[in-house]
Amino acid sequence: MRLLELEFENFKSFKGHVTLPLGPGFTCITGPNGSGKSNITDAILFILGTRSTKLLRARKLKQLIYGFQEGTKKKTGPKACKVSMVFDNSDRFLAVEKDQVTFTKGIRLRGEDTTTYYQLDGIKSSAREFEALFSRAGLYATGYNIIQQGDVIQTSLMSGTERRRKIEDVAGITAYDNRLRSTRSARNSVEADLTLLNDRAKEAKRTLKQLEREKEDAEKLEVILDEIKETELLLKFRNVFDFEAEIESRREVVERYTKELSELKKEQHNRKEDIESKQNQFEKVEKNIAVSGGDKARELQEELDKTRVAHALSERNVDGAANRLHELEISRKILDDDHKIASNELKNLNLDLTTISKDVSKMEDKITAKVSKLSKLEGAAANNSEAVSTQRDELEVLRKNAGELEMQRHRLDGEKEQIEIQLASAKEQVIRSKKWLESIETDVKEADYQLKDLEVGRKSTTQNLDKVKTKHNRSLGTIEAHQNKLGSIDSKLRTFSMKLASQEAAQRAREEFGGYARGVQALLECRDKKELRGIIGTIAELGRVDEKYATALEVAAGGRLQSIVTEDDSAAAAAIDFLKRNNIGRVRFLPLNKVHSYKPSAHAILISKNEGALGFAQDLVKFDSRYSNVFGNVFGDTVIMDSLNRARKYLGKGRMVTLQGELLESGGALVGGAAPRTGIHFGTSERNDIDELANDIRNLEAEKLQLSSELNEIIREAAQLATTRQELESEKAAFQTRVTDYDGRTGEIKKRLQEADDAVKIREGLVEALQGEIIERTGLLEGLEKDIQEVSTKISKATKNLQAVAGGKTSKVISELQNNLDGAREELSVGQAKLASLTAKVDSMKSEVGRLKGELEINNNEQKELQETHKLETRKGKELEKLLKSLRQEEEEKFKELKGLRDERDELHDLLTNLKTDFSTKQELRRNRRHASDDLKIEISIREPKLIEAKSRIPKGTKTPQTVPGREKLDISKENLDRNRNRLGNVNMLSLEHYRQEFERFGEIKKHKKQLNEEVRRLDTLETKISEKKEAKFMGVYNNISESFKTSFKEITGGGEARLVLENKKSPFEGGVTIKARMPRKKTYPVEALSGGEKSLVSMAFIFAIQGYDPSPFYLLDEPDQNLDGVNTEHIGRAIALQSSVAQFLVVSLHHAALRESDNVIGVFMGDDGASRLHQIRDVDAFLASIPVEAEVGA
Repeated sequence: MRLLELEFENFKSFKGHVTLPLGPGFTCITGPNGSGKSNITDAILFILGTRSTKLLRARKLKQLIYGFQEGTKKKTGPKACKVSMVFDNSDRFLAVEKDQVTFTKGIRLRGEDTTTYYQLDGIKSSAREFEALFSRAGLYATGYNIIQQGDVIQTSLMSGTERRRKIEDVAGITAYDNRLRSTRSARNSVEADLTLLNDRAKEAKRTLKQLEREKEDAEKLEVILDEIKETELLLKFRNVFDFEAEIESRREVVERYTKELSELKKEQHNRKEDIESKQNQFEKVEKNIAVSGGDKARELQEELDKTRVAHALSERNVDGAANRLHELEISRKILDDDHKIASNELKNLNLDLTTISKDVSKMEDKITAKVSKLSKLEGAAANNSEAVSTQRDELEVLRKNAGELEMQRHRLDGEKEQIEIQLASAKEQVIRSKKWLESIETDVKEADYQLKDLEVGRKSTTQNLDKVKTKHNRSLGTIEAHQNKLGSIDSKLRTFSMKLASQEAAQRAREEFGGYARGVQALLECRDKKELRGIIGTIAELGRVDEKYATALEVAAGGRLQSIVTEDDSAAAAAIDFLKRNNIGRVRFLPLNKVHSYKPSAHAILISKNEGALGFAQDLVKFDSRYSNVFGNVFGDTVIMDSLNRARKYLGKGRMVTLQGELLESGGALVGGAAPRTGIHFGTSERNDIDELANDIRNLEAEKLQLSSELNEIIREAAQLATTRQELESEKAAFQTRVTDYDGRTGEIKKRLQEADDAVKIREGLVEALQGEIIERTGLLEGLEKDIQEVSTKISKATKNLQAVAGGKTSKVISELQNNLDGAREELSVGQAKLASLTAKVDSMKSEVGRLKGELEINNNEQKELQETHKLETRKGKELEKLLKSLRQEEEEKFKELKGLRDERDELHDLLTNLKTDFSTKQELRRNRRHASDDLKIEISIREPKLIEAKSRIPKGTKTPQTVPGREKLDISKENLDRNRNRLGNVNMLSLEHYRQEFERFGEIKKHKKQLNEEVRRLDTLETKISEKKEAKFMGVYNNISESFKTSFKEITGGGEARLVLENKKSPFEGGVTIKARMPRKKTYPVEALSGGEKSLVSMAFIFAIQGYDPSPFYLLDEPDQNLDGVNTEHIGRAIALQSSVAQFLVVSLHHAALRESDNVIGVFMGDDGASRLHQIRDVDAFLASIPVEAEVGA
């Protein structure tokens, strides 16, 4: 890098634009006193960025402008000045990617003030950028490479401390000073923080004490609230479980009824055959009696038959009424449960409705407030403009219309939802009616095809019997197979148990005779006998290792293999007390709640990543994750190495163990030799064999238990199949019946069929009408949606127009408020939709509760009627029984001769009556079962959506509890919790959070105090290290400059001697640097005792010495030889000429010797107009001959 030229424009004594070209090497500037030579120096300092105008020999910046005179009223003349420095930057010494760089700095007058500007290659720049570029190149206005007029002996005159600081600047250790200052400041700050933390800790203690009581109440309330929340969640689960239980119980009943229907169908078929057979026999006997007894006997027989039929019918009616009463009672209980569930659900819905209503009301209040505020803003804008007023009126009309449309939409939504609920109910009724109709149609078909059904029933019974026989035989075979398998498992168990006992005995022997200390053994025995709690086991027990790493890991753990892991420190304390009482040694304990995690050191991490490292010892042991801290405590940062040769490379850097068992300590010690002998081992393959055997035994026992359970189940199933087989065989053998009493029932069934058909048509008509209303409401809603969309578009457009007309800040505020209002209206719309939906649900649930209540009333009324019927039929049966007894007695008296036939007839009649009665009862039971099954299916279909809804109320991700108390118990629990909450009264829940925050804050304060104490120690250590580095750096630079100073002074003075001396060699920074010099043929003196010229020589030698260590791109020296005589001037000139071979020198001088030694000479002369002018002096000798001989300068 080289300075190519300087450009001035109206700077100080230079008028207009002046260019000063500068060549390489040594350039000398000369001229008479007052001609403006030093103004060139001032120009360079001006660009480099001096902090004070005094260094530029001006009181104010405006005085740097050519021709400026303070206090004059002159308005003509320059109003600005500037200076440019042009550098050759082909070596990129300046951090600019250009071969030539121009720095320009100027001043402009602005009234009485001045402004300074900067340009880099004609582009606007800043003082910061100039300073950054110059400082990277080593150029400073106050640097050692720039000497202003009269400052040449400043180095000699400065104090030792200033001279030392000069060397510090050259050494670049200012950064160390900054770091030291920063470190000390940080330490002071940390100490101040410590004082503040102590005060805060005291304050936190006082606050914690004050919050303690409030916290206790808040914790009680928090517990109560959590229990309430849990109880409410359990209630939701209770609803789900109840619905599931109801659905499951109904499904079980449906399955049972279906099975019964199938069985009843088979039984009826058998009964029909029996009835037909007995009827034929009975008719034959009747004919014989009629032939034998005559008309009188026949009349008596007819009356007796009528009485018997009436008596049988009466008994059947009694049984039918009793069965129907039983079914109605079951139905009543189900309806009662449904009614309670629906009532509770209605109660919950009403609570939700109240909450949502309040929320919607709050949202409406907020919207009203925002609308009021918006109206005021728009009204204010309207007062200022007629256009705004018009837009506002139009917007108000649109908003009113939008509000009315929204209300209509919500009303229609509510109506539509209510109609949909009615439609769902009507469809449900249609389903019920169709089921009823289908049931009656089935009854009609059943009456017509009874005989055919009986044949099918017989075949079905035979098929079922065959299936049961096959299944029974298969069960017997499975029982035999399971018994054989159980025998095999028992044999294996005996073998494995003997093996396990043998290996465990061997393991215990090794532990007893080779291993654990007496105290450890005693504690393990107490653990096994449950005499001490909290003892988990030894490290050796809890770890499992591969055989490959066993030796290395046991050496790494050492005696800590016997360390006992406990649940907590209290368990460890109890064990220690046990050892003391019994005087059986000492044991190392590792309580899980106190042992901290261990982090490996940086050296250990580096070793673990090198060749030969197998990993950290802790990572090669298999153990439960909850024991990670205790294994970290045992092994620390021990690294397992594959061989000693590789481990020795890192000896002394960390703890290592080889696979052969050599131990390398972090301090440099090695332990090795024969393989260590110890009876304590980690679990390896032998232990794994024991574990595997134990696991196999557990699996076999589990399999045995399962097979035993399956065998018992199969035996029980085989017994049931045997019973079923016997029943089916009996049923098949006794399958005899026939159809009775269908003539009187056929008309009734047809009448019921017509009623059911009419009911289906009516309900289907209702469904069709409701569907029409839904379509109508949907059309109206679609039309409303379009109208709302159009109005919303108009509102948006009107709002934008209003904002555009209002303009300014008011427009922005209106826009923001309108956006907030739109958001609130959307939120309100969602809330209103929820409210409408919930209202519809409440109405629907009210209807359901009313329906259930009505069905309960119908059930109760029907039960009352049936009870009355049962009572009347029972009384009627008793009367008929008396009459039948009397007729039989009369028959016996009158027709003794017909005793044999009568007995046979009576027997047949009784049997036939029983068969008919049984057949009618089963037929009625079958019909009731079918109707009940249909009703239960409908109830299941109704409850399944309710179950889904109940499940949806449970938060997602909630774990289902194993057991849930009954509803009554949960309700009582919730009431008690509510009472407990009310007893606490007003509780400041924030105190709990405040206490937690304060407690955490107190913990953080203690933690922070510890960190700050550590930080103080770290900063002390850091300060020591920085001071040592600073001193080492300083001494290196000092020694270099000292040697260069000796050489430079000797060359300048032609044989003189000079040296730099530290005032305090032990602590250089506590003293300064003095200079002692000896001129040729003179004694050695301190620099303060030298003459002015000698001091100048010392200063120049010091500058050249610094240049030798830290060269600058160029040097600016203003009359460095002003105090020197002719001889010394020649020495200085030659020295500068010699140094100019490696740096550019720009020297202001009046001495001939300097002019002759320079490569370029620039003359500065003052013109008659008071402006400085420059001349290139090419012939120095001719120039010197034309001026008077210079006066000799005294030494």
